[in-house]
Amino acid sequence: MARLEIVVAAAESEYMRRLAAGVRDSPFGSRWRLTACTTGDSLRQYLKGGYAVHLVLAQPSLLEQAGELPAGIPAAAFVRRRGEGGGLPELLQYQPVPELLAGIEALLAGSGDKRLRAGGEGAAVVAVCDPVGGAGKSTCSLWLARLAGERGLRALYLNLERFDASGLQLREPGEASGEGVEALLYALKADKPDFPARLTSVRRYSRRMGTDYIGEAPSPEERQAMTGDDAARLLEALAGSGLYDLIVADMDSVLDDAAAAVLERCDAVVWLAEPSAVARRKTRLAFEAARLTHPAAAAAARSRMLFVRSRVRPHAEEDRVAECAADRSLPAFAAELPYDPGIGRIESAAPAYIQAAGDLLDRLGCGTKRSVGL
Repeated sequence: MARLEIVVAAAESEYMRRLAAGVRDSPFGSRWRLTACTTGDSLRQYLKGGYAVHLVLAQPSLLEQAGELPAGIPAAAFVRRRGEGGGLPELLQYQPVPELLAGIEALLAGSGDKRLRAGGEGAAVVAVCDPVGGAGKSTCSLWLARLAGERGLRALYLNLERFDASGLQLREPGEASGEGVEALLYALKADKPDFPARLTSVRRYSRRMGTDYIGEAPSPEERQAMTGDDAARLLEALAGSGLYDLIVADMDSVLDDAAAAVLERCDAVVWLAEPSAVARRKTRLAFEAARLTHPAAAAAARSRMLFVRSRVRPHAEEDRVAECAADRSLPAFAAELPYDPGIGRIESAAPAYIQAAGDLLDRLGCGTKRSVGL
């Protein structure tokens, strides 16, 4: 993910040194780049340099000395007491470091790019499905999130599987999992007003895959108990938090009420299938079952779907022969993920696979910060 450029202006040099150290030692250190200014003149000169700036956080006296800021740069006042900001958004300068960093993140969320979502505001949601299993769904999901981040989008990988093993790819050996989706669901059910702050404390950043993610629930029963209303509220809260441009939902193979709610809400569906006759027959049966049990979700998914051939086995010639004899009631494959013999190490996929995943992002409208839609 491209770093967010934050300019902080405060007269106290020692305070600025401690703040920079606090950011560097926090999960935000990999997402933010902090530039410190201790005078109004240095702030003015830096901003006149034309550098990319996502947020200016400055003491009111230094803002006054700097004069009028360049157009389009979000600004907030770094205040000792509420009411000193002169009408700008305010952040208390002296508070515990975790709360201070969460406050900066909330300010960034308020100024974030909202252009990606095609219908309404908030993050775009892409659901990655494989009801048959074994087609490389989690690998695809993780690479979509990673590549979106490398293109400058604020991406979140959201695993909604009952048996979530994504931590093996996301965390360093020995790294604790921390709180997960269950903590966010609890916050929503308790109607807590500070969901973005709760999300900021729960989410993790994977250095291995270069994306934010939510840790797994403590047991599969937590995901199994998730209702359609739970899933809809969670997705709306995540998309509307202002913290992300894109959410990649790694779906469970079972189409229950929660999965149906995600399919109805999402902006695009990436449906993976192996090109073998057996896999395509199972995919057709999954389509038919979805139409019977969740017709609205099935119709929504079909209208927003990219049907993707996923070659997870090396027998490409055998697969092509099998495909010719396969059921023709399914949509034609619109894209392909190639076979990668080293895909067991997800973070080091082959160049051909990475290129294909990037092409998928282009098809989804994620080449740059623009609308997701098919």
